[in-house]
Amino acid sequence: MNLERWKWDLLESGPAGAGHTVLLLPAGLCTAVFYEELMAEPKLAGVRLVAATLPGHGGSPAPDDVSIENYARLTCELAADVGCDAVVGHSFGATVALEMAASGGFSGPLVLLAPSFSREGEAKFFRALDRLSRVLAHLPYVAMLKLIPGEVKARPLSPDRRDVLVVELQKNDP
Repeated sequence: MNLERWKWDLLESGPAGAGHTVLLLPAGLCTAVFYEELMAEPKLAGVRLVAATLPGHGGSPAPDDVSIENYARLTCELAADVGCDAVVGHSFGATVALEMAASGGFSGPLVLLAPSFSREGEAKFFRALDRLSRVLAHLPYVAMLKLIPGEVKARPLSPDRRDVLVVELQKNDP
């Protein structure tokens, strides 16, 4: 495995010699830890699952080029290195997965969870943050990161799981 091209934060489950390997790409700001519950699902024990934190998310170093095309290129390299047959992407991860296929860098099955097919398809909140950041630099993102604990607490999760996810989200550096 040649993962030295980019330092990836990976979580793996399932047998190394499994018949299928699935790459799991989380949403923006999220880390591979967001897939822990899925990876613990007993029905998936025979499938090798590789969850990856996308570069620049969850406190990981960002690439110089943060375009979707570059994220797709980096992730295609990862997919080849880990030998994945399929890719599951959520939100931003789904956008990266879609570009992996559109670029011809990945030809296996895709599962796209909450994808955005255009700028207009993105949540209005994130579009507003982007516009505000053009004037206020990183301040809107700093404010958003401070709101995360309250937003996660509103989700139907156990208190322990909420605490884990809040810690993961707070690793982000605007």
